Amino acid sequence: MKSYFYVLALLGLTFISANASGQAGDAFALGLKGGLSIPSLKAGETENDWNKDYVSREGVYFALTVEYRLSKYFYFQPELAYAAEGGKRKGIQPMSIPSEYLGLFQLAFSTKQDYLYANLNSVSKLNYLQLPLLFKFQYPIALKGRLQAFAQVGPYVGYLLISKQEVHSGDLHVYLDGEGKNEIDPDLVHKFFGSDIDTVIEARDELHRWNVGIQGGIGLAWIFGKNKVFIEGGGNYGFVPVQKSDDHGKNNIGAATVLIGYLRNIRL
Repeated sequence: MKSYFYVLALLGLTFISANASGQAGDAFALGLKGGLSIPSLKAGETENDWNKDYVSREGVYFALTVEYRLSKYFYFQPELAYAAEGGKRKGIQPMSIPSEYLGLFQLAFSTKQDYLYANLNSVSKLNYLQLPLLFKFQYPIALKGRLQAFAQVGPYVGYLLISKQEVHSGDLHVYLDGEGKNEIDPDLVHKFFGSDIDTVIEARDELHRWNVGIQGGIGLAWIFGKNKVFIEGGGNYGFVPVQKSDDHGKNNIGAATVLIGYLRNIRL
């Protein structure tokens, strides 16, 4: 996966160097952008009880941005971003059986199953350091060119920084099936598991550290002097499933983003 990073970085440097000699003196713009990320985990071809039914959660997205003008309306825009990914799930879902109880459970219920089902609130937090390489088209639409519309798209490489599953249940009920029809005696459940769950599961070793995907967006920019403020809406999608194995299914990361930002021209 590291090879994707090197290829994209080389691609960006090639575009810059190819245009620098013919456009010496053109302005670079440096800036920041940030806002809301609304990520979700998408179940891929391998779907089972563990990886389905995730919906969007809320997170943050912020980035350092460099804008380099390639021509009158086209820009190359590499970024270094911190992106919240993941998803959340509520309701009856699989729950692992602690190893110290597994043999007793399988004997008591004459089964080889190594997990149960429980009413849980789960939040999967997968936060990445991402390097998008965006190509942007920007065109003046009003106010003597000061108001401009833009669209941008490009690949990105991401590295996993945080990976944890927050699991909560205030009134724990445990079942033998995913439909909740065969509930285990609550007194027995409370004896072995307690009446509630509040835990954080670290999953970094089970997930791919690197990902590669595509990112894009549209927006409006207001230009005044050497300054530019903008608002954009967009999203990203990772092509590499986050799980290393198929045991708990396969999920792809993706997120919608709503961002505001500021750029300032720096003439070299």
